Amino acid sequence: MRAIDTVIAALKSHEGPTSNWLIGEPCVPPPVVLQEALATAAIAQNSGYPPAAGLPELREILAARHHYGGKSRTSDQVVVTHGAKGGLLTVFATLLGPGDEIIHPQPCYPAYPAMATMLGAIPVAVPEGTDGFDGWTEKVRNRLTERTRAVVIASPSNPSGATLHSKEANALVELCRDRGVRLICDEAYVDFRFAKNTTELPAAFDPDCTTVIQIRSASKSWALCGWRLGWVVADRDLASRVASRQASLLNPASGPAQAAMVSLPLVKDDYIEGARTAIAARFATLKTALAPNRVIEPEGGFYLWIDISDRLRIEGSESSTAWCRDLARRTGVALWPGEDFLGPGRVRLAATSPSPSLWELSLEKLIDALG
Repeated sequence: MRAIDTVIAALKSHEGPTSNWLIGEPCVPPPVVLQEALATAAIAQNSGYPPAAGLPELREILAARHHYGGKSRTSDQVVVTHGAKGGLLTVFATLLGPGDEIIHPQPCYPAYPAMATMLGAIPVAVPEGTDGFDGWTEKVRNRLTERTRAVVIASPSNPSGATLHSKEANALVELCRDRGVRLICDEAYVDFRFAKNTTELPAAFDPDCTTVIQIRSASKSWALCGWRLGWVVADRDLASRVASRQASLLNPASGPAQAAMVSLPLVKDDYIEGARTAIAARFATLKTALAPNRVIEPEGGFYLWIDISDRLRIEGSESSTAWCRDLARRTGVALWPGEDFLGPGRVRLAATSPSPSLWELSLEKLIDALG
């Protein structure tokens, strides 16, 4: 049972208003042009299955968004998936077999070790440092074995907000290339990078697309969580294998949602910048409000990764899970325990979670609960 499930159960037992900071849903509405396109597609779109790799016209549009060194990826390198999470599952299932190893950061998105274990593979955790991902490549080098098939990393990280600096991204790509290991880049939060030295993605150092696999999400970039659309970008051979594996595991992603996403070029250029500004403003407010707590400055993403180890020791709480469960039951404030992310002694707070209409009241309740 996930730690978060116990918190949700405790939250339901609280009498009175609640303040839910759990889920990383964007705090801005989706682009109107895409909402209108989905309404049109729901009426016009054939209800049959789309192609296994996705609608050709959508793959063309998505491929054009990936251009590195003056050259864009091509549509046959793109597979439309059931969100980024569906893309992760199909890529993992394509690359990993029983006994294979996959390296991931610690803390990390819980799906990485869960998916690997489900496939019979072995997840290998490599901790972040005090400076996030700086120096992480050398740590990975020390954990590579003959059974290592891939390294997976989210940049910005869910939950810590750590983001690969361009120099570290280059080093990580070179290491994986030299050792014949795939680098799976979970780029769900790629449009929400705040640090200045994170402009170059790992894909920029892999012009032939022989090492890096990119996984993207419409859920975060355009606030389309419920559409369940993401995509994978890889070399042509691997993309074909991923499409085949997706067809056997999940079937293609929703046809009407894909048809609506064909209108993506009509979204105004400043949409994502506006969303990024809104989230940065929330981070600034939360940092000030929670100053007495040990808040780690995020370099990107949607989350604050808060160290509560001192609080646990003072209050005699046995774990972040127990502390969050008690907090939810007593105060109605819900935070995600760090144990689910392999980060005991910490909690994750989704800065985007309370809707704009509930933001002020939720913030007041949060400050009152945390002190």
